[in-house]
Amino acid sequence: MKENLFELFHLSQKQIEKLTKFLELIDKWNKKMNLTGLKSKEEMLEELIIDSLMPTKLVEMRSYLLDAGCGAGIPSVPIKIAKPSLKILAVDSNRKKINFLRYCIRELNLENIQPVNKRIEDLIDYKGFFNTVTSKAFLPPNKAIPLLVPFLKEKGKLIIFASENTLNTALETAKRMNLNLEVKPYTLPLSMKKRYLIVIEKE
Repeated sequence: MKENLFELFHLSQKQIEKLTKFLELIDKWNKKMNLTGLKSKEEMLEELIIDSLMPTKLVEMRSYLLDAGCGAGIPSVPIKIAKPSLKILAVDSNRKKINFLRYCIRELNLENIQPVNKRIEDLIDYKGFFNTVTSKAFLPPNKAIPLLVPFLKEKGKLIIFASENTLNTALETAKRMNLNLEVKPYTLPLSMKKRYLIVIEKE
């Protein structure tokens, strides 16, 4: 594990060890469960762990976060490790991945992160409930934005991970919906790929 990659996030040694263990669990079980299309551990480190940590500075401590389409716990588990006081609802319709996430939560001794095997559309009781909603590999921005904004509290933030291919779609969708949007560009440290956090604040 290249610990210097975590310097940007000001993590403790214990937090780095938990992130490393999470990476090991994904790598081990991916061979049996096809959790991700990424094959090398270096790719998983960058795309699943480092990339997931990018919005941590935007997430308030002791707040409520919804991870929409969480898959195997991406980005919710890395964010939870970095911000332990968060309360997280991690939702995915794939039962296999939710079961893996439950296993990881036990193995990593994480608290206040609840995996839910449902479709986002079925969470009608949670409208207007969350301070933050994340969407990493869920839906294209033109579908994710209108679906997820209603789950935010007033002044809550929707954070969408985007590539250069999806950035324009997000900008067009936010403009059409008259939403306040901020784009935060960054570069992944190993592959040097350009990525963006699209941050939409609910008024």
